[in-house]
Amino acid sequence: MPVYGVPGGLVRATPTGDDLNTVDDPPEGGQSAAAKDAGDSRLDSLGRYAPLIVGAVAFAAYLRTLMPGIAFGDWGEMQTVPHILGISHPTGYPTYILLAWLTELVPIGSVAFRANLLSAVLVSGALALATAISVRLGVRPIIAIAAGIATGAVGTVWAAATVAEVNPLHLFFAAALLHRALVWEERRRFRDLVIGGLLVGLSLGNHLLTVFIAPFVALFVLWVGRREIIARPWILPAAAGATVLGLMVYLYIPIAASRSPSLAYNHPVTLDAVWWLVSGTQFRGQFDFLSAAGPGRFIDSLPSLWNLLVSRGTPVLPILGFGGLAVLLWRRPAFALMSLAILVLGLYVWANYLELEHYLLVPWLILGIAAAVALDAIADGVAAAMSMAGRSAAANVGFGVGGVGLVLALLLGLTNWSAADRSRDLSGSDYVNAVLTALPENAAILSEWDASTPLWHGQQVLGLRPDVVVVDDSNIVYEGWVTRERRIESLICNRPVFMIRLSDRDLVPTEQEFKVTPFLTVRVAFGGPSAVAAREVVQVEPLDPNTCGGSG
Repeated sequence: MPVYGVPGGLVRATPTGDDLNTVDDPPEGGQSAAAKDAGDSRLDSLGRYAPLIVGAVAFAAYLRTLMPGIAFGDWGEMQTVPHILGISHPTGYPTYILLAWLTELVPIGSVAFRANLLSAVLVSGALALATAISVRLGVRPIIAIAAGIATGAVGTVWAAATVAEVNPLHLFFAAALLHRALVWEERRRFRDLVIGGLLVGLSLGNHLLTVFIAPFVALFVLWVGRREIIARPWILPAAAGATVLGLMVYLYIPIAASRSPSLAYNHPVTLDAVWWLVSGTQFRGQFDFLSAAGPGRFIDSLPSLWNLLVSRGTPVLPILGFGGLAVLLWRRPAFALMSLAILVLGLYVWANYLELEHYLLVPWLILGIAAAVALDAIADGVAAAMSMAGRSAAANVGFGVGGVGLVLALLLGLTNWSAADRSRDLSGSDYVNAVLTALPENAAILSEWDASTPLWHGQQVLGLRPDVVVVDDSNIVYEGWVTRERRIESLICNRPVFMIRLSDRDLVPTEQEFKVTPFLTVRVAFGGPSAVAAREVVQVEPLDPNTCGGSG
């Protein structure tokens, strides 16, 4: 087998076909000869520290651009619910809730800052794992570092790292599963299979998107370890048991509900209510990927998908990523097919579920790893050509290509910095202070999700204005009020009532039954963590001053 010279040692050329998908049976408790050969070539000093370098660089950038305070929408919810050990919106996300609760015990800054900081840690960890995966695939460490940093500079990835949400944990679990699958392929140790099973269970406890990853990882694990599994079939039930153990995190939901926390979405105290929450019944009508129209919607979305990929990562990264998958199909077909299936299905789900950009996090992870492979293949080609020409500089090609990759990563980071920087974003805190300061004593405010969660944070975490009742649209639904107007009727004779709506059309039914007057102008968010537009908080009063038994 030919070798290519690179600084720090010799790297074996990657064999083709099934050789890299079936390694020699390792001795009990040891590692295979193929794994040892691969380890000898990549675990030089730079290879050992490449994941740490990428994680540290990414974390430094994310910390510098981290949102310092309260967010709107789901992001605000995930700053609040873990702190009080409540229950979040479907599917409950118990793994994240418990992890964030532990994180928020660390006395660094505000609770909101700690929740945001967790996202920075998780995304940095996912990038470190992606770099470790690239190195295990035989990529030169300097190139793996460049690809890892470039992936972290993608706008979609960066945005997830600077504010609290469950998706950074999902990205981390996806990277951990891919990494553990590679470790299993090389060493086929029982503990690696059990750890992988536990990761699957915990990942499902965080986000049901794991169902679009875990089956392909499982198929890869079964294929590359088929001889070991046939020899020791009992290891599969053990791994399945570890998965079940991880899934037990869902017991948090009924246990938490039994405590009646102040924020308990849908109050899941019955088995039916728990299932409604964890199965995501509320949102089933919003996705089409299980319908016959799904493939057509996916195809129609491809132009907008490409434009999004280019705007977030420049054309270079996705092109390299798809090229790297082609290289992997030749060099490591089993790993390539697993990665390609996860990538395509991730894009398919994005296209058929509201085109939510954070659903592209795992596809970006796959493209980043594949981009490292593509760059390394380019370095191999250049080095081979230079060697044939008798040029001794071929040994430095890896550093040259890696250097170019680092420059591209730096340019991408500089391009996306201003859009990703949330370090001066105090819009959530400003909104909370403005509303809770202006509302009169014992007021009630009817709101909708994006505008409700920061108010809950102000009350439940900061202890502000416990006298105010915040009524979200979700409360109106699962408390059985049917309409906002019926809820207003129940409050208007006992409390000053106010309302904020993100769409003026939502005020029309209320204006037909009540007197509505402007009260306060605030800036709020529309489907994101930061305020983007000014909206009116209005006061709602009876049309007839005698309705409540007295004059206005």
